[in-house]
Amino acid sequence: MENKHVISASLSTQSLTFIPGGSPVTFEVTVNNDSDSFANFQLEIIAAGEVRNSDYRWYRLEPEVAAAKPPGSTTKFQVFIFNTPIPGFIGTVNLSVKVLSPQLGRERRLLLRLEVGRDNKPILLSVELPIRIFQLYPGNSVDIPVRVRNHGQVASNALLRLTGIEPSWLNNSAERRLTINASSQTEVTFQCQLPSVVQALSQNYVLNAEVTSSNSNPANTQGNLEVLPVGFINFTTPQNKQRIPLGGWWVLDWKSNEALYDLLFKNSSNLRQDINIQVQGRDWRKFTGIKKSPEPADLNLGETAKVILGVKTKRPWVGIGKTLFFEARAEVSDQRLGSTDPATQSLELEVLPIIPLWLQLAILALIALLLAFILKPEAIAHTASVNSVNISGNSLSVVSASDDCTLRLWKIRNNAVAPEETVNFLGQPLACSQPHKPRGLLAIGEKAIRVVQFEPVQNKSVATGLDTGAIEIREVPGGKLLDTLQDPDGLGDQVFDIAFTTNSLNLFSGSGKGKLREWSRANPNTQFQAKPEVVELEKQQLLTQFQIRALALSPDDKIIVASGQFNRFLVLPVNSSQYNQFKGISLQKLENFKQLGGRGAPNDYIYGLAFLPNSKEKILATSDSAGYIAIWDLNEPCNPISNPQLKLNELSCKLIDSWQAKSTFAIRSLAFSEDRNLLISGGDDGKIIVWHLTPKYELDKTKLVDGDGDGETIYKSSKKINSIDLKNSPDKRIIVISGGEDSQVNFTQY
Repeated sequence: MENKHVISASLSTQSLTFIPGGSPVTFEVTVNNDSDSFANFQLEIIAAGEVRNSDYRWYRLEPEVAAAKPPGSTTKFQVFIFNTPIPGFIGTVNLSVKVLSPQLGRERRLLLRLEVGRDNKPILLSVELPIRIFQLYPGNSVDIPVRVRNHGQVASNALLRLTGIEPSWLNNSAERRLTINASSQTEVTFQCQLPSVVQALSQNYVLNAEVTSSNSNPANTQGNLEVLPVGFINFTTPQNKQRIPLGGWWVLDWKSNEALYDLLFKNSSNLRQDINIQVQGRDWRKFTGIKKSPEPADLNLGETAKVILGVKTKRPWVGIGKTLFFEARAEVSDQRLGSTDPATQSLELEVLPIIPLWLQLAILALIALLLAFILKPEAIAHTASVNSVNISGNSLSVVSASDDCTLRLWKIRNNAVAPEETVNFLGQPLACSQPHKPRGLLAIGEKAIRVVQFEPVQNKSVATGLDTGAIEIREVPGGKLLDTLQDPDGLGDQVFDIAFTTNSLNLFSGSGKGKLREWSRANPNTQFQAKPEVVELEKQQLLTQFQIRALALSPDDKIIVASGQFNRFLVLPVNSSQYNQFKGISLQKLENFKQLGGRGAPNDYIYGLAFLPNSKEKILATSDSAGYIAIWDLNEPCNPISNPQLKLNELSCKLIDSWQAKSTFAIRSLAFSEDRNLLISGGDDGKIIVWHLTPKYELDKTKLVDGDGDGETIYKSSKKINSIDLKNSPDKRIIVISGGEDSQVNFTQY
């Protein structure tokens, strides 16, 4: 059976008598380790009725903690009682001696009776601050409690003083007279109200609470009140531009070589400061001398100090004047509030030549302008209309296609597009019988390039649609021709638009002769099949001479939409698991909606198509040659319209909203923002317009431009805009890249 008493202990006596103020009394505790393990022991003495106070000790132990000893060993403790367990108490108090061992997890308790006699000493007063540390800002207030104890056996009249801070900071007197009963305590509160910033110096104030009595020794305690730093130092200069000489261009003054600046500092903080001035900036090394007076400048609370900064520099005899830019930086001795506000002042010094040869200066200026014009590098751009722009998936590169038979690669950098520096066309840069700049030139073709698009998965290649009817796949950024897709029946059939599926395995193209072609491959690293699947829309009833001007794939690649002449678009289901992709064709006419305008004439085109990105919803936006924008809900099957004469399925899709741009010019390109709150358009009026949408994808008319009733124009060109593309920038703004008849690839940010 397990032994429950693994600790045994005994006392050298069962009772003691202690007289306060006399010699300490002592007793011995013997502890035996009756366990089978090494263990050390600790003692704790508890007096019945005592109130524990970490600042008040009445006994000590020798040793405090005994060393670990083996089983069967004995440890002896000596206990010295040098004060009363309960201040002011006279009589018998029971002491509990607790013996414990951390290793054994056991304890024993022994009892001892202590007789406390009456002392003949003066009344003992003590004082304490229950809260010893205070932190306060100027203008705020705090209550400082002070607790006074009478440890004696008779009442006492006492005087309590609180010192260490300005007496005016205390709402009442810094002294309080108290009467404290025997063996009791009282608490007094001093209310401290800090003055304003410029009157309350930030520092650590030592609070001293002292209590005195005619029949007791004084007692005191200390705490801390920290006035926290607050405010600022205003740094100004009445004139930050100076000139040598002061008289200006028409004065002949060869002696002047110094300019003076007044620097003003107003201390609106609660920190005393020494101000030093350092001269820095672009041109400070051109000074031959710098002086500051005074240095350092003393700046007390609420004061304004002035430092005169003098700078010297050499002046040329002839030539043109120059302006030196530099800064005066203020250094403060106490930086807890940082530097001054502002930390620096930008200064300018106009240095004029000794001989004011204004005519010579005018000639030199003219020569400089001529040289600048002559040496200015010619800007790199297309030489004809830009038909298509596309941003890479990582938002770092842009590719553009043009009527000048070139394909160019651009880099997005510093809120602009610049020719890709790593691309430098090695051959003869001659396209469409015109020379071109080689930097950024990715490829050239025999005829105009109508459309270009990055491959979605790896973004390491682009597909281009040509006027010859061919589609070229080219490496990026090398420009190497990887593949040419040419339907033998499509020679000379202009490719107006192309669209990749999201997995890059299928490529669709729409042509001027109304043919929709699909090219397929097994994986993104192989070439496309030589023979495409073809849907000949011209052979469908009522679609004679139908040009496909735009293509758009739904985000889930389930349907493809083709649009073109007669203000209509076609909806084709896509089956990605089979090469025979097209299972049916449905037609949506816009003339069914009077608000969209147009009567379906051959010259009425739907130029722009855009599906809502990153969404399971199939929301489609269209734009046409009359400046109308329409938003359609293709999530549910569109209601078919009965038309026995039409072989195609004629649809009546749900129109969410429609509106016309104020200019009524054709809108050729559309794109939704990635957060799906905006629709951005570009067209023949040369404008890029932002249209705000409601959560239901209707036009938010509350955000139309006041007095105009139009969307928000973020870019305006004098030429038509043919194509736009957009991405989010790292700072969550929208980058819009556009190309048009001005032959430029433009960067706009919203």
